[in-house]
Amino acid sequence: MAATFGAMTMHGFRAAFVVFGLIGAAVSGGAVSAAPSVQVIYLLPADRQESESYRRAAEFGVRHFQAWLSDALRGPTFRLADPAVRIVRSEKNAAWFRSTDRHTGYSAFYRNTVDELARMGVVRFNDPASRFLVYVDADHACGQSGAGGSGVAVVSANDLRGLSGERIVPACDRANGAEIAGRCRWIGGIGHEFLHTIGLMHPDRSPACQTAQCRAEALMMQGYITYPRAILLDEEKAQLLRSPFIETGIRTEARDCTEVIASSVR
Repeated sequence: MAATFGAMTMHGFRAAFVVFGLIGAAVSGGAVSAAPSVQVIYLLPADRQESESYRRAAEFGVRHFQAWLSDALRGPTFRLADPAVRIVRSEKNAAWFRSTDRHTGYSAFYRNTVDELARMGVVRFNDPASRFLVYVDADHACGQSGAGGSGVAVVSANDLRGLSGERIVPACDRANGAEIAGRCRWIGGIGHEFLHTIGLMHPDRSPACQTAQCRAEALMMQGYITYPRAILLDEEKAQLLRSPFIETGIRTEARDCTEVIASSVR
């Protein structure tokens, strides 16, 4: 089944697009877990070295969003896989992930990544037992973007840099409005993409979000930039509470997303 991609421009910068259909056939390794869970994947291209600080930062980010969502939903949130972060090594170099040999346009980085993960048997789209948040230690090209949908979210090296407090590297000649420093913004970004994987859309067509203030605050619009000062609409909360990936009884730990994560030599 072919995939359909959509893009949205907001206040001068390109927002991440949403994936609605299946990219292609894939298989999932391992047995189906007893309860639906979220797996973070730290994907290492062949020419990148593993960074323990990146692994810790990715886990910190997803656990922070887990607690934020629990607060927003007054208790329920998502379950993390064990281990929370799975390190996966690719035989492709970093430049391959942004190449346009196989795919073109805004979706190329996302589609290259999911093609590689499918080839390795790491993910399955719309898996009833798993959602996958993929951090690729590779930069997307100018005009490309991260994305979330069909059960898989993919983000690039700037997300790892942002979570680790490192300098952001603009994809184009000039940074856009989303390529900003601050760990909280990059947690908001993966949270935005994760919620796409369980069905939330950009609420720009919702009657409840037709003001500039709503669009600036809504996590599924521009609010990921000012996270954790972001909101979910009541209709979004209702939709999330119907998802099998959102459950009660998950213990979370609220922490300051500006907290410094100790670095290690990379």
